[in-house]
Amino acid sequence: MSECANLTLAHLDLHTKTLTVSQGKGKKDRRIELEKKSTTALKNYLKVRPKSGDEHLFLNYEGTGLSVRGIQDIVEKYARRAGIEKRISSHSLRHTFATHKARQGVSAFQLKEWLGHSSLQTTQLYVHMGQDARRKIEETSL
Repeated sequence: MSECANLTLAHLDLHTKTLTVSQGKGKKDRRIELEKKSTTALKNYLKVRPKSGDEHLFLNYEGTGLSVRGIQDIVEKYARRAGIEKRISSHSLRHTFATHKARQGVSAFQLKEWLGHSSLQTTQLYVHMGQDARRKIEETSL
């Protein structure tokens, strides 16, 4: 969640629809391509984002950057509202993202870049999980 807390306005490029994550796993800069829904949500957020001298992308009610704990509180709040009872962590969010993208057919090489893995072997785990899940979905729809 520290990756999210450390995002600044400069990390977001709505023209190219990308977000550069410059901290986190492996301390590597990673450029993430935003999907249409994410881009729309960020544009809408920026319209109502409080005016502030703070350059953090996401601000709290005081107009300063959200803390890691503040982000955790928000995630937990909306998980409860969605009926999710499992504990949500930054690791589980990364895992869900990677598995979902692998299910959509995103290559292991692209996932490796997005996740900041140094080894393709680490990323292959998500690809295999995504393929297994896709196969199960296809089998149940037959």
